[in-house]
Amino acid sequence: MEGLDQELLQKLKKEQIKLSKKLKIKDKIPVEKINIVAGVDVTFTDIWKNPTIGIACITVLDIRRFETLETVYAEESVDFPYIPTFLAYRELPVILKAYKKLKTKPDAFIIDGMGIIHPRKMGIASHFGVITDTVSIGCGKSKLTGEFEQPENRKFAYRPVYVDGELRGYVLRTRKNANPVFVSPGNNISVESSLKVVIRSVKDYKLPEPTRLAHLNLQKYRKSLL
Repeated sequence: MEGLDQELLQKLKKEQIKLSKKLKIKDKIPVEKINIVAGVDVTFTDIWKNPTIGIACITVLDIRRFETLETVYAEESVDFPYIPTFLAYRELPVILKAYKKLKTKPDAFIIDGMGIIHPRKMGIASHFGVITDTVSIGCGKSKLTGEFEQPENRKFAYRPVYVDGELRGYVLRTRKNANPVFVSPGNNISVESSLKVVIRSVKDYKLPEPTRLAHLNLQKYRKSLL
């Protein structure tokens, strides 16, 4: 599949808008009780080919001690191309396959991608959270949309991100001299609590420890397949 026609994209947009009506941007559980956090990341055996094999990793940590509790992987053939604002249609099937393997029940999931910082409030973290009815948070590495000012160059400085005049999340600098990340609710959590959970999940590196370890585990797993 080299690309998608506009008719199909319009259909997917309508689906995203329909799903966005199910969003719950409020705390399902008190933020101070969110301690078991899963990091979710996806890679591909060949990002330049379609179809390719998508590989998902979910690593679950107790962020009070940064102790790894569980890591699961899944593989799936992927033929949906990368199209900004439609990432879930490319990556979510293999993520859900990994999710079904979990024995641990995380309090929250941090996904490498956007939550409601998205034109239709349906970034991959929101899509995942609505489908699974879990607490999910998006933590993206680059801007997708929104208006914001750059945070100060110090650890844990942050600034609000607005989309259509609405507060959707924060741009957060997790380390001095590092590019900031974009934090927003996926589902079942508030904007403010999403920021608090990500800050608590950061250890010594730019990315929250659950997604950082998921990424590292994924790279090792991918090499073992080649």
